[in-house]
Amino acid sequence: MMSSAFGKDVWRTVAHGWKRFVSIMIITALGVTMATGLKAACVDLRLSADAFFDEQNLYDVSVVSTLGLTDDDVAAISNDVDGVWRVVGGYGEEVAIDVNGGRSKADVTALDDGGMNEPRIIDGRLPRTDRETVTTAAYLKDTGARIGDTVSFGDPVSTGASSEEDAETEELFARHAYTIVGTVIDPADINNTEGATAFRNDSSKAPYDFYVTRSAVNESARDTYTAVYITVGGARDERAYDTAYTTLVDAVKTRIGDIQAERERARTDAVKADMNAEIDKEENKANRELADAQTSIDEARSRIDGQRTQLETQRSDLESALGGVSIDQAAQAGMQAAIQLQAAQTQLDDAQNTLDERQAEFNEKKASARRDIADARRKVDDIDAAQWYVRDRTALSGYASIDSDAKSIEAIGTAFPILFLIVAVLISLTAIARMVEEERGLIGTYKALGYRRREILVKYMVYAGLACLSGGLLGDLLGFVALPEIIFTIFETMYLLPGFSLHFDWLYGIGAVLLFVAVIVGSAVWACRGELRLAPAALMRPKAPKAGKTILLERIRPLWSRMSFLNKVTARNLFRYKARAFMTIAGIAGCTMLLMCGFAIRDSVVMLSPNQYGGVTAYDLMAVTSDDDHESAMKSLRGDDAVKDVLGVRIDSASLSVAGSGGTTADEGRGQEENVQLIVVPEGADIDDYIHLREAQSDWSAAMGGGSAVRLSDSGVAITKNAQQMLGLDVGGIAHIKDSTLHGADAPVNAVVENYLGNSVFMTQRLYERLYGDYHANAMLAHLDGDPAAQIRFCDRLAHAGEYLSVTSTAELVRDFTKNFTLINTVVYVLLVLAGALAFVVLFTLSTTNISERERELATIKVLGFKRREVRRYVNKEMIILTLIGVAFGLPLGRLAGEGLTMVLRMPSIYFAVHVQWLSYVISGVLSLVFAVLVTFVTNRMLDRIDMVGALKSPE
Repeated sequence: MMSSAFGKDVWRTVAHGWKRFVSIMIITALGVTMATGLKAACVDLRLSADAFFDEQNLYDVSVVSTLGLTDDDVAAISNDVDGVWRVVGGYGEEVAIDVNGGRSKADVTALDDGGMNEPRIIDGRLPRTDRETVTTAAYLKDTGARIGDTVSFGDPVSTGASSEEDAETEELFARHAYTIVGTVIDPADINNTEGATAFRNDSSKAPYDFYVTRSAVNESARDTYTAVYITVGGARDERAYDTAYTTLVDAVKTRIGDIQAERERARTDAVKADMNAEIDKEENKANRELADAQTSIDEARSRIDGQRTQLETQRSDLESALGGVSIDQAAQAGMQAAIQLQAAQTQLDDAQNTLDERQAEFNEKKASARRDIADARRKVDDIDAAQWYVRDRTALSGYASIDSDAKSIEAIGTAFPILFLIVAVLISLTAIARMVEEERGLIGTYKALGYRRREILVKYMVYAGLACLSGGLLGDLLGFVALPEIIFTIFETMYLLPGFSLHFDWLYGIGAVLLFVAVIVGSAVWACRGELRLAPAALMRPKAPKAGKTILLERIRPLWSRMSFLNKVTARNLFRYKARAFMTIAGIAGCTMLLMCGFAIRDSVVMLSPNQYGGVTAYDLMAVTSDDDHESAMKSLRGDDAVKDVLGVRIDSASLSVAGSGGTTADEGRGQEENVQLIVVPEGADIDDYIHLREAQSDWSAAMGGGSAVRLSDSGVAITKNAQQMLGLDVGGIAHIKDSTLHGADAPVNAVVENYLGNSVFMTQRLYERLYGDYHANAMLAHLDGDPAAQIRFCDRLAHAGEYLSVTSTAELVRDFTKNFTLINTVVYVLLVLAGALAFVVLFTLSTTNISERERELATIKVLGFKRREVRRYVNKEMIILTLIGVAFGLPLGRLAGEGLTMVLRMPSIYFAVHVQWLSYVISGVLSLVFAVLVTFVTNRMLDRIDMVGALKSPE
């Protein structure tokens, strides 16, 4: 066991070398904070979201169908699919709604009596009757409405079908005034539409949500569900986003896929059978009516024929009585009987003509009825087969955004601790090696007294271990509490979660500390191994100084001969202490690289706005209307003096996936579906004046901007770069595009175009008509006059007009850009602070070590008459030169690290192209130099306090 004297010496070493101890502790604390803090914040975000989803019983799997779903489908999923815990049919409808005198749209959803997908009450209560509703805070904020006010729902919003079909759309919910009784958070949509995720908003999606009771569903619509929601058995016991949860859900989705084809056929047959039965009913009714009409005509014809026969008999009898005089002659002679016969004949002929007209009209109606029935049956035959879309929570934008945002932050939290660890190894090697060298005589004494190598080594292992453990505990405290609390303030602006909770991951927290302990203690062992091999006598004598050698600069005579004496000494020292120079250069290069990488991320974020709204988006206004209102809205805009020009297009919300992975069957992978904006360019129009479609560059050359212009063709679509990255869908691949009516179609990808914010799919009108049917423009892109403020006011005025469902101002997006990226900016600022702290600690440690190991040399030059300022310059000049060399290496390395890191930052709807401003290079270099200068102010006091007599004493 370690003697008490030896133990006291360990603590004495800690007290004597407290500067090195604190340096190692701080480096460890910074590294552990970086390793645990960002990941802990992301874990806390996921766990807080998971707790919220569980509390609100958010579904695990949803099924929607192009022909709706029935109780038979619910029963089939419940009974035939293993792993299903609960199945609920749901009702939802997108309706028009009045907002401040203007027209907007809202999603209305019926609440489940069992609590599935139950919204979270913020204020008030849930509805209890069919005349009550709750809504999200967005509606109350935009309209100024309060709990207790009423709201009415308008017609179902056009879904892209023809106007005739839209007119026949059955209203799902009762149309009467609903009283608002509460404000809620929708667990299926937790993105904050006015916060830091506003740029992800889909302009074609309803901005408001309402919830009503099931009793508000019209009786005639209750047989068909718009969606079926499924809870997977055991999923609630797992954490959302974890592999175990994913495995459970994917297994159920696969089993649903096994019954999918059968249920699709059954639903298709049932719909066709119901429609054919209705047609049969109408046909039978029409046949009865036609038969009655024909019978009536036949009866009239029979009467006319009888009357005609009777009239002919009377005419024959009268002519016989007149002795051969014709009826006409008798009538002309004024004979009353003949005149009456002629009048009767005229009436009979008129009746016959009328009957013939009735017969012709009847025949036309009969033929028309036959054609209508045939057309109706043909339409039934032409009904597309039902298609099921089986999706999990990743189809929800908010749910997927949490995971993607967390992964992007974790990428930073994974890469940077490695750099901290490398710097920690270099610094600990330098510090421990110097401490061992200072205590050579003591180590020799211990060995002479009989202490074994292992016992002596324990002293330095305990020293390094205590420093690491102290720093690790501080790092865990900062990483699991302080840093998450800072990032939570940003999460609150991004997501509508009721709260965030802190969680401590014992395995990860202890593991991060042990990693630094193992590496730094290992560095201590490595630093001690050489000295411990020496004999006690060799250790107790001073270490021989390194022999002087001719350096490279001495061979360059013209340069060397012109250097001053102190500059020559500085040059010799730089080349003489190669290990120390390497450590200093490597440490400064690493810290500069961290600073440069942080600025690269910041600059890339800052450039998103000009790249998008200057390089890609050229329009000032995007307005979406219903199909029916588009023509009048276009006419109104063209006649407005504030509008320079306008282009009509079709815009729809859609989902994009790789064909076969996110189409008509259960998804085969995670994250295989991206929400996109489908933009259809009309035939003969050129969209380049409004949206610049250019080939996207590779990740390494994206900062140079887009490539050559892309022209849309009828053979395929163009997708944006972020969608290509998220899905791995390259040019030549087949994309599956599902529009807002759940009509899915496959199309080749002809081009990947530059885009930075949001995702879109571009296609021509002819391709759209081939894939989806009739084309109807429903949106406008326009250039506006006036400054940005005037453009924003104009768009606000349009938003209150009745024709528009949504109005987007580019000037407003530019104005609000900064708040949309507070998360990344905050992470970058945290990174810069930690990198700056690390740079200061590295420079301080290396400077103090340099002074310590050269104490005799510095005492000598002080004895020789060097003044205080000259001694400071003698030492600090070397540090500044090494700092400049480290900065020179660190700047390009930081640029490369920034390139790699931003490639990893793949967040939904954001494409990062690395841009680094020249000012960032300057700031990164200057900050490193500033830290070096600050360190000199601290080390100057150490230089001034060197005891010349004590330093020059011989240890012998």
